[in-house]
Amino acid sequence: MYCIACRSVQSKEVQQNYKSPRRGPTLNAQAAPAEKSAPIPARPPEKISAEKSVAAEPAKVLPVASTRPIQNPYEFRDFMRNVEEEHKKFGTAERAKRYKKRKYGNSVVEQRSGRKRLYDHNIFLRTLFEGRLASPQYGDLGELFKDGIFLDIGSAILYGEGADTVRDLHEDKKINPHLTIIASDVNDPAQKKTMYVDIYRAKGKALPFPVVEVPLLIEKPSHFTSPLKLFLKNSDAGIILRSANAGPDLYYTPKQVQKHLRAAVLAFYERDLIYFFNKYILFKPKKRPDFLIIGEIDDSVGTNHRETTWEEIDWKTRTFDEAVKLNTQHVAYE
Repeated sequence: MYCIACRSVQSKEVQQNYKSPRRGPTLNAQAAPAEKSAPIPARPPEKISAEKSVAAEPAKVLPVASTRPIQNPYEFRDFMRNVEEEHKKFGTAERAKRYKKRKYGNSVVEQRSGRKRLYDHNIFLRTLFEGRLASPQYGDLGELFKDGIFLDIGSAILYGEGADTVRDLHEDKKINPHLTIIASDVNDPAQKKTMYVDIYRAKGKALPFPVVEVPLLIEKPSHFTSPLKLFLKNSDAGIILRSANAGPDLYYTPKQVQKHLRAAVLAFYERDLIYFFNKYILFKPKKRPDFLIIGEIDDSVGTNHRETTWEEIDWKTRTFDEAVKLNTQHVAYE
C-alpha cells in the first residue's frame, strides 16, 4: 500500500499516485523528510496474480451441519439415552468383568457370541433386497445397496468358528450375492492377547470372507475408509456398517459415539449408508449430513446381554414384524 505524508494533498494527486506501481516521492515537498526511505521492490506480476487467486478461493465447508449426527432432535435424545444406559450397564471395564462366562470362551457375553444372535439383521437385509422397504423420498432402498459393502465392526474373529454372526450373513444366499461382506477386528498394542488380527493371520487359516483391521477408537473418516480402500474403488454403491455388542455401541462413551457417527457421515458422505448400531437401524441418504432412525431390531434378542434368547427362536418361522420395528415416518414395509 502507499503512504500519504500530508493531509493537504489534493484528492486528484492522491488518485494519480495511487495508480503508480511504485512508491513515489513524498507528496508535499515541505513535509518531506531529510532522508528518503529505501524503495520497496515491486513484486513480480505472477506472485501478485497468485495471491489474488488464493484470496478469491472460497472457504471449504465440511458436509456436517451440526454436532447432532441424527436429524430428528427427539430421536437423537432417545438414541443418546440408550447409548448412555448401555455403556453404564455393560460397557465400562468394571462391568465387563462381571459378564464373563465359560460358555463363550471366557469372552464377554456382550460381544458377538453365538450363531444367529444377530439374525434379525438377516431378516431385515433379506426384506431390503426383496425390494419391500421403500422411502417416500428415496424410493426402493434395496436398489441403493445392491453390490454394496457390508463392514462388521468387531467381529470376534478368534471366537468359535470365527466371526460367527458374519458367517450368518456370508452363508445367507438371499444376502451374499448382493454384498461384499467384510469382518474386522482390532490389534490393540496394549496387550499381546488383544492383537486379534495378527493372531488370526499367524494361524494361517483364512475365513471365507475378508478380514480387515480397525482402530480401537474409530473417530476419524480415515478410520472407516482406510480398512476398505481395496473395496471402495471398485464400486460407488451403498455402505452398510454394523456395531452391535461389538465396541462402539457399548464401550464408547456418549461423546465418543457422537464423534464416531459424525466420522461415518464424513467418510461416506457421497454414498448411501445404513448403520446397524446396537438395536437401531440408521440410514443416511447420499449427501445428507446426518442419519435417520428407520427402525430397531428386537432388543430382547440381538442386544440381550443377559440371556441367550437367540438360541431358543425358530428362525425359519420368525417374521419381519417380530424381528424389526420400523419407523414408518421414514420407511414403509410393502
